Amino acid sequence: MYKIRCLIISLLLVKSLFAHNPQVSTISIIQNENKKWSVFITAPLYTCQLAIKEKYPNVNLDSISSNEIQKLILNLVKINLKINGDPNIKFINDKVQLAHETTIFFDIEKDNFSPTDISFTTFNKLYNHFTLLKIVPTNSKEITYILNTENKFQYPKMNEPDSTQFNWYILLASMSLIPLFFFRKFFNKRLSMICK
Repeated sequence: MYKIRCLIISLLLVKSLFAHNPQVSTISIIQNENKKWSVFITAPLYTCQLAIKEKYPNVNLDSISSNEIQKLILNLVKINLKINGDPNIKFINDKVQLAHETTIFFDIEKDNFSPTDISFTTFNKLYNHFTLLKIVPTNSKEITYILNTENKFQYPKMNEPDSTQFNWYILLASMSLIPLFFFRKFFNKRLSMICK
């Protein structure tokens, strides 16, 4: 019984150690029933502080108020989030909730648009960091993608090789099978004539 208790306690401790990994953040772009889009970003407070230190090295985080930290985080996110490469997209109704897990929320003020090209470079200078991107439209399939240094924190990955190369292989394989089929028919006829 003692071993089981120790195992449960150790599992709970290990789970809590990984709960707020500073190398992971999430960004969710969700369409509501009114066809409007909202953005939710979560990241550990430590990650936000590291990003602020990277962008504003002269700022002493210990000497500024939580409201100023919220403004810095919000400014950093808004500058580094680009949707469809459109600089005219407005982010409204913004809120920042500072806690061990910081949450940033805002709405996108633009009608008739769909987020197809996302660049989120707020945390790109942090070592070994990645961001889980989720795009959740109301009328189509949900998209999940990992933004990291490999894809330069871009969705879709820039200069991504086309899948058309795979289609060429299928085309070449089928083209080589067609002559084999005709040769087989031809040789079967010749072989049947010889055997008679």
